Amino acid sequence: MSELVTNPILNPFFAPAAERIGLLLGLSLLLILWVLRKHGRALLRQGLFLKWRTWAIIAPIYLGAVFGGPLAVGILVLGMTWQGLREYAEMVGLVSHYRWVLKIMGITAVPVGLASLDGFYLLAPLLLLVAVAQPLAFQAVSAGIHQLALSSFGWAYIAWLLAHLVLIGRYIPGGDGVLLVIGAAVALSDNMAFAVGSLFGKHKLTALSPNKTWEGVGGNLLGAYLGTGLMSFALPEHLYWLLLIGLPPLIAVGSVWGDLFESAIKREAGVKDAGSWLPGFGGLLDRIDSLILVAPLSYYFLRLML
Repeated sequence: MSELVTNPILNPFFAPAAERIGLLLGLSLLLILWVLRKHGRALLRQGLFLKWRTWAIIAPIYLGAVFGGPLAVGILVLGMTWQGLREYAEMVGLVSHYRWVLKIMGITAVPVGLASLDGFYLLAPLLLLVAVAQPLAFQAVSAGIHQLALSSFGWAYIAWLLAHLVLIGRYIPGGDGVLLVIGAAVALSDNMAFAVGSLFGKHKLTALSPNKTWEGVGGNLLGAYLGTGLMSFALPEHLYWLLLIGLPPLIAVGSVWGDLFESAIKREAGVKDAGSWLPGFGGLLDRIDSLILVAPLSYYFLRLML
């Protein structure tokens, strides 16, 4: 158990990471206060401030989990998985029994990933065998296969892909530092895409998300490099230059890909946001859609490099 749990404060990367996060949050708050200076007392209800407040809560939780050991990362991913599956099930209209089976199966990926890498790879086909029994067990005469397809995909999309964060922390040497870099790079990639797209966006990217522009994609890449550079001290030494140069484009691609894919789900479901769980963002899925794709892309990239 000692290798699964560590004291985050004792990690040599914790203090410099906390300082950089605190500085970034402080500077961004000053910028937001200046931008919203004319709103007076209504400032606390403005979207930009609500987003900042949410980030100010997320950042220390993520930091503590990353340096708290693989078990802490697993608990964080379990929480994200459970809420993400709740929002997904609501969006796509899963019926009650399929919804509960999805949630229960959803919490298997993290503990299996912590216990065994081979077990994690075997989990998908084993659970698929269980899944195909559902229409028979529930006597689903109408739309049973449709519900099965939606629930099976929801497990793979959210629970299985997101659990790759656990694999990075558990099985990649220096994985805690890599997770720190991924978190900062994804956050700044998303934020820079919004800022650059809002200020300079003219060329539409896709009909899936009308607000997305090619200029915003450039912001994704810029933000990924800024986040990686900000936390680059935590990268494993033997892969330092490779990850410093090669990881940001991968994170930028995953961020755009994940954002657009969730937009496709929401568009088909006819909803604007996945939920209202996070003030300023909507649902949790609206915040972690990039991370869901970045996690497996980063993990398999790292495995290839080792």
